[in-house]
Amino acid sequence: MRARITLAVVIVLAGALLLAGAVSLTLVRRAATANAQATVLRQAGAVTAHASVAAEPGVSVLLGQTAGVTTSVVEVEPNGAIHSVQPPLAVPNSRLDGKVLASGKPVSGVAGPYAFAVVPLKEISGGTLGGGGGIVLALALQSQVADSFASVGYFLLAGGVSLLVAAGVVAVIARRISRRVVAASAAAQRIASGDLDSRMPVSRRDYPELAGLDRSINTMAENLARARIQERQFLLSISHELRTPLTSIRGYAEAIRDGAVEQVGRAAGVVVAEATRLERLIGDLLDLAKLEARQFRLEARPSDLAAVVAAAGEALRLELEAVGVALEVFVPFDALAAIADPDRIGQVLANLVENALKYARSKVVIRLDRDGPRAARLSVEDDGPGISPDDLPHIFDRLFTSGRHEARSAGSGLGLAIVAELAEAMGGSVDAASPLGPDGGTRICVSLPLSGAPLED
Repeated sequence: MRARITLAVVIVLAGALLLAGAVSLTLVRRAATANAQATVLRQAGAVTAHASVAAEPGVSVLLGQTAGVTTSVVEVEPNGAIHSVQPPLAVPNSRLDGKVLASGKPVSGVAGPYAFAVVPLKEISGGTLGGGGGIVLALALQSQVADSFASVGYFLLAGGVSLLVAAGVVAVIARRISRRVVAASAAAQRIASGDLDSRMPVSRRDYPELAGLDRSINTMAENLARARIQERQFLLSISHELRTPLTSIRGYAEAIRDGAVEQVGRAAGVVVAEATRLERLIGDLLDLAKLEARQFRLEARPSDLAAVVAAAGEALRLELEAVGVALEVFVPFDALAAIADPDRIGQVLANLVENALKYARSKVVIRLDRDGPRAARLSVEDDGPGISPDDLPHIFDRLFTSGRHEARSAGSGLGLAIVAELAEAMGGSVDAASPLGPDGGTRICVSLPLSGAPLED
């Protein structure tokens, strides 16, 4: 891994250096060309200012020696034909626009590695040709553009040194990164094989991304370890919950078979009650498994939450009053329209009341209110001893047993876990608050979305 990272970075850097070199050489070449052309144009302007002197014999040679350029005398015929260039220029005669020169205007440009400028000086009748008739005498200035390719060797040397330094730096960085990645991979493999105590050391000197990876692996291991502990506790709790009614059923059934029970009807009632409890526990387990596997179907339809909660609350009143606990139900007078499954709303309320009944001293309060324009809040409150701060975050875990004293036995121990799953499945949420005052008390609230559409009568 370290070698691949180093090689990849070096290749990218070499490509970047080559591209930068090519662009730099092109720009240097253009700058040199522009500078050479500006030089001959400036010198041509100076010559034009003293055209009569420049036309004297031998002055062109003197100009070439003093100005650092090559000079030549150009004779142009009236029709624009270049008749003579002495001494010959490196610039082709085709680049010298004779018609422009014959009209008395200068010509300049770049031809290959040379920048040139040609300045008309004067018109002669016969000139050096001896033929007579309006020959234009011009002075040509030629300067060679600086060769930018002479610096290629220096560029290659600088690029090679840069690559060597970059390769060393990248090798150190790649080693540091790859070492942490390999260690993280090994830790993940150990965790996958069941070693949930494996952890990654986190250092402040590490890169933030690598430190974040280490923390994520540690968090994953902690969550898996916690899940394993919860799974074991769940299995132990389920075993206990199943064994208790089965033991009772078996004991009473054997007593009835042996004729050791005088009140057979009462014993049979106990068997039926324990079988019902066992059936409910198994049903709750199946419901919870379906909810967690997202295989639980909701038959949602337009419903009035106020009517559903009022009816479900009244159905639970006798059960609470039978154990001496009063039930108070508060719902709004106007309808709360929602697209929901009334049976599941009733199940949520029943589980909340069942949980409250375990700890309530004298009363349980059901309350339904609006929670903004698009949500309703269903709460169930008891006046029991309350829940400790350590237990409060875990009350929606499966078969979690709170440390507070349980006044009476009710339910399967899965009610709040099912409430949390049902609330999420219906697009809502659940939360709990406890204690509510110095004497305790617990309030569990379920937030449910409202449709906002009016209900038919």
